[in-house]
Amino acid sequence: MKSQIKFIFASILFLIVSSCQSLSTTTSDPAGESSIAPKKARYERPKEILRRESLLSIPYRTIDTSKNITIFGFGSCNDQNLPQPLWKLIQARSPQLFLMMGDNVYGSKTENQSIADQYIKLNENKDYLDLREAVPFMATWDDHDYGQSDGGEDNPRKTEARKIFGQYWTYSKNIIPKNQGAIYHSRIVGEGKKRVQFILLDTRYDRSPLIKAPIEVPLLTSGDSTAANTVAKTKMYIPNEDPKARILSVDQWKWLEGELKKPAELRIIVSSIQFIADDPGFEKWGNFPLEKKRFLDLLNKNNIRNTVVLSGDRHLASVAKIQLNKKTELYDITSSALNKPSKAKEPELDPTYLAPSYLGINFGLASIDWGKRQLEIQIIGEDDKAHLNQTIKF
Repeated sequence: MKSQIKFIFASILFLIVSSCQSLSTTTSDPAGESSIAPKKARYERPKEILRRESLLSIPYRTIDTSKNITIFGFGSCNDQNLPQPLWKLIQARSPQLFLMMGDNVYGSKTENQSIADQYIKLNENKDYLDLREAVPFMATWDDHDYGQSDGGEDNPRKTEARKIFGQYWTYSKNIIPKNQGAIYHSRIVGEGKKRVQFILLDTRYDRSPLIKAPIEVPLLTSGDSTAANTVAKTKMYIPNEDPKARILSVDQWKWLEGELKKPAELRIIVSSIQFIADDPGFEKWGNFPLEKKRFLDLLNKNNIRNTVVLSGDRHLASVAKIQLNKKTELYDITSSALNKPSKAKEPELDPTYLAPSYLGINFGLASIDWGKRQLEIQIIGEDDKAHLNQTIKF
């Protein structure tokens, strides 16, 4: 009898366990039929994504905004596929900050996609890594790290580029709002009467389409038609006179005006494309004359007399100057390229250039003399010599 009871009890227990297991692994579809439910696996990010993110992340130095700044560097146009001889020279000059002004990597061509992979390749350069660990960086982008050559608001890769910019330039996550598409941002460095405001514009994310020039449009030269004074045979683009055409969005204009009202003894505005020069037939603010006028009007409206524009993009270095008003001059210092020099055989001239352009690879170095209230700008080449010099009072 006892053995029979044990057998019955074991059978009942087996049926109960089997029933529970069946309930836990089946589900009913809308038709009322049972089907096997998949096991609930814990969500895991793909290993390839994790690997890429780890390779994008590198040790870097953050900037102490409470310390007064006396020297900073700047440059643009760095091709991750080419030798990069300037990083050591830059570090030897001991800048307290370095500004990357766009085309920080080249990711616009099919063979250079994705953009993230190009930053990862940049990270393989030891001299660059050494500099990143020693010197704080700030950055904006231009067309090639934006993902489309001469790209603007219609760039189909802008969302990808925006995501990667935030992943790579991680400091920007604490400055640029998450819901802001364009990457414009600023920082004020220094205290007391020695404050420098660094304003980095985004001339890509919301920019209207460029207007291509008809092939017969001649390029203006700087006084004569000799080969030395001719930049190119034709202009690539002509001015977009549409009142609705823009470089900066309404929000960026509003933000910029607010930034200009903040107290600072010196303002450095980084524009990835040239602001002052008008003769070159390439990308520039002059392709949107109403936007350029708006920028100048904004400076005059707010009585801004302590501003210098820094730009890149052009694969040459230059110093341009215009008269902002009766009392104030405005300079645009172009430094390009860090390792991808111009293919031109003769220096470029422009009516606003204070000297012929420098065509070799280069970086900019700015020294601030707070006692004299002046900025000393040098364009330094691979030979570690200054090829352009400019003193600017502020």
